Amino acid sequence: MNLQGDQGGVPDFVLLDQLTEDALVENLMGRYKKDNIYTFIGEVVVSMNPYKEISGLYSKTKMQEYKSAYMYEKSPHIFSLSNNVYRKLLQQHRNQCVIISGESGAGKTEASKVLMQYLAAVSKSSTEVDRVKNQLLESNPLLEAFGNAKTLRNDNSSRFGKYMEIQFDYEGAPVGASIINYLLEKSRVVGRASGERSFHIFYQMLAGLNDSELKSIKLSKDPNDYSYLKLSQCTTVPTINDQTGFKEVSKALDTLGFKSQEKNDIWRILGGILHLGNIQFFKDATKSNATKFLDSAVLDLVSESLGVHVALLGNALTTRSITTGVGKRVSCINIPLDLQSASFTRDALAKGIYERLFNWIVASINSRLSSKGESTKLVVGILDIYGFEVFENNSFEQFCINFCNEKLQQLFIELTLKSEQEEYVREGIQWEPVKYFNNKIICDLIEGKPISLTSLMDECSLITENTDATLLGRMAHSFKSHPHFESRETSKKDMNLSDSSFRLKHYAGDVTYNINGFLEKNKDTLFGDLVTCMNTSNNSLLASLFPPIDLNSKKRPVTAGTQFKNALNNLMDRLLSCEPHYIRCIKPNDNKKAGVIDNERLRHQVRYLGLLENVRVRRAGFAFRQLYERFVWRYKIISPETWPPKRGKKEDPKTEGQKIINHLQLKQDDYRLGKTKVFIRDPRILFDLEARREKELPKVAIKLQTAWRGYLARSKWAKTKAAIKIQLFYRRQRFFRWFRNLNKAFEGVQKDPSYGKHVKWPEAPKVLQQGSILVKKIWANWRARKMVEALTPSDQAEMRQKVLAYTIFHGKKPWDCSRRYFADYLESDSNPNKARYIEAMEKFCATYEDNTVYFAEYANKINSKNKADFRGIVVTDKNIYKHDPKNYKIKKYETPIVKVTDIYLSPFEDSFVIVHASEPHRDLCFDLGVKGDEKASEFVVSVVQEHKKLTGNTLPVHFGDNIVYNAGRTPKSKGVDYTLKFEGTDDPKVTQSQVRTKGHVNTVVYSKINNPIAKKK
Repeated sequence: MNLQGDQGGVPDFVLLDQLTEDALVENLMGRYKKDNIYTFIGEVVVSMNPYKEISGLYSKTKMQEYKSAYMYEKSPHIFSLSNNVYRKLLQQHRNQCVIISGESGAGKTEASKVLMQYLAAVSKSSTEVDRVKNQLLESNPLLEAFGNAKTLRNDNSSRFGKYMEIQFDYEGAPVGASIINYLLEKSRVVGRASGERSFHIFYQMLAGLNDSELKSIKLSKDPNDYSYLKLSQCTTVPTINDQTGFKEVSKALDTLGFKSQEKNDIWRILGGILHLGNIQFFKDATKSNATKFLDSAVLDLVSESLGVHVALLGNALTTRSITTGVGKRVSCINIPLDLQSASFTRDALAKGIYERLFNWIVASINSRLSSKGESTKLVVGILDIYGFEVFENNSFEQFCINFCNEKLQQLFIELTLKSEQEEYVREGIQWEPVKYFNNKIICDLIEGKPISLTSLMDECSLITENTDATLLGRMAHSFKSHPHFESRETSKKDMNLSDSSFRLKHYAGDVTYNINGFLEKNKDTLFGDLVTCMNTSNNSLLASLFPPIDLNSKKRPVTAGTQFKNALNNLMDRLLSCEPHYIRCIKPNDNKKAGVIDNERLRHQVRYLGLLENVRVRRAGFAFRQLYERFVWRYKIISPETWPPKRGKKEDPKTEGQKIINHLQLKQDDYRLGKTKVFIRDPRILFDLEARREKELPKVAIKLQTAWRGYLARSKWAKTKAAIKIQLFYRRQRFFRWFRNLNKAFEGVQKDPSYGKHVKWPEAPKVLQQGSILVKKIWANWRARKMVEALTPSDQAEMRQKVLAYTIFHGKKPWDCSRRYFADYLESDSNPNKARYIEAMEKFCATYEDNTVYFAEYANKINSKNKADFRGIVVTDKNIYKHDPKNYKIKKYETPIVKVTDIYLSPFEDSFVIVHASEPHRDLCFDLGVKGDEKASEFVVSVVQEHKKLTGNTLPVHFGDNIVYNAGRTPKSKGVDYTLKFEGTDDPKVTQSQVRTKGHVNTVVYSKINNPIAKKK
């Protein structure tokens, strides 16, 4: 938890340096301006209404942040308190309750909804549990519609008190719920201050029902058509969409399982209340103190909507039946009502119907939410009840509401002090008493014995002749010396008190009450005639709301005040049976404006909520306390004695906590060590602890990152190493299996003449694809070596020539690999002049000192005059010669092999060869295909081999379709350059290559079908 930073103030009032009202208010304002609307007082959450949406404040991500965190570990939030409630429920198996208090408009209803949403989100889930969660959450919009209204201070003010108990099983899953409602402000149905509205449901119904549905219950969409709605001159609110609200109510009714007939009965009853408000009376001139209906058609509408007989309803509204006598002497007298009484009776009926309908809705919700399982359950109670109210005109309702707040304040102080005292005793720490205002004196004034304000109201309500003035007089007489009661009679000098008012000095401030109406509201009279009439309704729901009255019963009716007091005491008993948690709600201003703070209103709420006393109690002696385990877990990094932790050695948390305290060098008076907790007196020490922790966190983070990254790297390498071993083992096994199959397939292959050429290889697995390729290459090399070893020396020489030819020609020019290379073709028997050739070559070798002929064959050579001559081409170990086949005389210019620069051929199926030689030697251009065989490759290989022997360099061999050569160069003449081009033909008459000359360009026309390569194919 960031203790200050940029939050605008400390997150916990306990940590304030100076504990004053100014400091507390300043801290609240500072945090509010930073949109930090929550602040702690220990485990109490103080909430300020922002009057705007704060992005991400209640998101699912935010919920997850608080789900497993302790309260002090995160910034103040209602989620933090909610998580603390849920954790204690499960850990301690003890009922919990959350008391939400504050003025109207301070955000109590919103706080209760957020609390419920969090509990629903983090609790366990199943189909049945999800059903309960949905019904639980959907009960909110339904209760808000029937129990909330727009007031001057709040657009969605709860006009009733609500205590909801959410029931959990011992595993933490919600299994049911029950709702107890308190003091519905039913008078709002018939009257309210100007600018306020009646309950939301009336406006939602008119806006949400379609025209046919409204017509069926005789209603129109305009709220101004109904006296009860238009009297306060406010029917619409900018911040409220009544049509959307009605959709939410309809959805809630469906989710909670209300039947269609029940919903229709509800709309008819609400419509009947609206029509009832339109009934007007006038004085009956024929009878004394009697009244008549101004418009009987309106009465007909009401009777039709409520499903009662029109005459019976008319009599119930204009007369009152009084029963006299007992037993057989009982008689009934009808007394006509005057205008005022008739109007009062009409309004009493409207209020009575609405109150009973509201109670029925709450009971119906309870019946649907009640747990069907085991009886023993854990409970989380949520109390959302009216805040302290002070208006210009404060009546009976404000008296009850403020009495309730007095009781809650008394409970809060008692439980807070009690829990603090119990903790100190439990931990063995000396308790230091705290001075605070004990409001028990005010509670006794209102409800104490033998005499109190409520007992006086009940006594006066029993006698018809008593008036409000009588009640005020008795109050003034009984409490004239009470320090918290004032009236005009007891404080004659106070001109602010009228003759019809009294003042109570509440813990939250002085409130002046108008006594007028107290007795009537306390009696809460609903005449028997009205009850009987409603009981006859053909609307089964309405009839069930008004059970028959026992006319013979002499039991005294319980007054509204006593009912409320009894309900309140029952509530206190429920709260005392739970471990309490508190949300104290504050509103920054009365205008519902975001970002605006009314300093005086803020101070007033701080006082009446008793926040200062709460902080004082919490700081009684020690501002901060924490379990040793959590204290050591958070602050162990600041002491070298506790960080880094010793391996294999776990010390007692209290001992480690003592080491941390010793490291801080605190004085003995600054702290105490309890049995399970450490207590720190001065908030500044906690700030110092947090500052030291923040300083050490980066170092710890680096160490943790280093250790974690090392662990990840080692883990990854261990996994990789294991995977490699597994893969190697697997591949070895697969390889051995495949290799055994391969060995079996090649068994005896050495005796096979083809050395396994026709053997079918076993299929290699995918993991051995590359390995199988390598094995095939090894086999191919072995087979080639075996085949070569089987050859004669001459055959081996020929093989090497063909390998070289393959290297030069493959993919560049078609050539005949299958033809045998005989080297000297002119020495063969096919040459008719063989003898003459041999004789000439013997003389030639003796003359020129050439030793060996590597190639000799006839060719058509292009001479220096660009004409074709039939010549013999001879390649020796030193030169390339040309001779005339007629006399086998060597032509004048030989071409030394070492002077050859490169050889050119075309990429086509012709047999032309161009040998380029360095100056002054001329180039050679000839066609070796005159005998119909492809011999260009053999010639090229012979020249390349000899050139390599003589020079040690590889002779370049090029392929192109535009070859330049010079066949006329001599030592005395540079000769002429010619270009040789190539053109293929499909003409069958062309059997040999032909040369067409045009200027210095020779075009070789070769046959595509009669060339040696094509013939081989």
